[in-house]
Amino acid sequence: MTILKIAGNGNEIQLVRLCKRGSTKAQFKLYKLYSKAMFNIAVRMTNNSELAEDILQDAFIKAFSDIARLKDERAFGGWLKRIVINRCIDVMRKERFFIKNLEIVSDRHFEITDEVNEEFDPEIVHHFIKKLPEGARQILVMRALEGYKHAEIGEQLGVSESTVKTQFFRAKQLLGKMISEANENENRKIFRTEQIKA
Repeated sequence: MTILKIAGNGNEIQLVRLCKRGSTKAQFKLYKLYSKAMFNIAVRMTNNSELAEDILQDAFIKAFSDIARLKDERAFGGWLKRIVINRCIDVMRKERFFIKNLEIVSDRHFEITDEVNEEFDPEIVHHFIKKLPEGARQILVMRALEGYKHAEIGEQLGVSESTVKTQFFRAKQLLGKMISEANENENRKIFRTEQIKA
């Protein structure tokens, strides 16, 4: 999660403190530092660049409105990321993106254990992520790319932790299948399927 270290710690802390005093110049600088990374998160969550742009603007407005509540200036990046993801979830709920597309799969279909490898190569994920079903894709983004725990994802999305684990596991299986097919179609190893443990 490199977005948390976009700015030098001292510089970022100073900008956050200036924002708390109402500095629009500091707000603009923080926006420039974080907007690209936050936009990418919103795009991965919604799979819609126009919607992601709206979410980005809303998230920054909320962040700057509530910045006085941020006690630890060093945590601005993670705090802002959480605002962006929460806004994505709110929008998707209103648009029924998540509920409509989340296929509830019985836990009987998969054996979910702690041994499942949850490390992804970002290049592989980014290449195939748009092809995943919406619900599985959103959970994969939150878990594999943004580092949320299964319980946290379930709480935010209003689904059980077991559903999150099942959807995450299902997304990994689908990615593995697509990667294998891509390797076979090209008759060469473009991607290494062993990087995704299903």
